[in-house]
Amino acid sequence: MAQKDEHFPRLYEFGEKYIIREYINGVELNEYLLTKKLTGQISSKIIKLYDSMVKVGYLRQDAAIFHIIVLPSVELKLIDTAKAMKKRSTIPNLLISGLEDIGYKEEFFNFLKDNRPELYIQWINYSKKKYKKKG
Repeated sequence: MAQKDEHFPRLYEFGEKYIIREYINGVELNEYLLTKKLTGQISSKIIKLYDSMVKVGYLRQDAAIFHIIVLPSVELKLIDTAKAMKKRSTIPNLLISGLEDIGYKEEFFNFLKDNRPELYIQWINYSKKKYKKKG
């Protein structure tokens, strides 16, 4: 489904109880933002990642912040898309909640308001979600 989009790992093989995907070398977005600022460049890439979820047809257009990987090239990849077709969400509640937890929600919404006002209007009344990292 997302094999032609740069934001998702390549799928090499799968079976009834396994999947082999491309290894992604990078750091989780939440960890990255603990040592680096949320820039306009990163905010723009977050929005492009969301747009890619829409484009490839995912029903769940959301992800936990720690499922977004920042590559050494500062590109973003989304891992763990297991629920992408099982749940429906057009507002990235988990992602916005993750940004809020590390103090970047307001900055992100300011960027959104200036650059994608239609998404700002849609997302401003998001629902705060808690998603615990397993392991």
